[in-house]
Amino acid sequence: MANATAHRLGAGLTVGLTSLTYELNRGEQANLARPLAASSIAALAGTLPDILEPATSPRHRQVLHSIAFAGGLGYGMYKLYRWEPEDDWGKLLQFVGLAVGGAYLVHLAMDVCTPASLPLVGKLG
Repeated sequence: MANATAHRLGAGLTVGLTSLTYELNRGEQANLARPLAASSIAALAGTLPDILEPATSPRHRQVLHSIAFAGGLGYGMYKLYRWEPEDDWGKLLQFVGLAVGGAYLVHLAMDVCTPASLPLVGKLG
């Protein structure tokens, strides 16, 4: 995980700023604790793709580091965002899920900008 710090910083800043923008545009009193929490969660989850699919070789990027997986994750996050939880546990699950999913997508976006880029689909195993 040579780029762990960069992935954590990129995820924390991107998700935190996205959350802050959302809070400021809601039209009601902004709760600045949420962007701080989202940023912290994203920073912790910024290396999740490399934990799930460790860099054992220069060509380690497979299914969990693929364009197809990013698309599926993006769709899942859209559905999670549209969900209207009825209780506080559901709201917490939605918040954490969006922060972690955002961190994962930021990680993949950073990886796509490297010379190795990302495979379209990847292979299992």
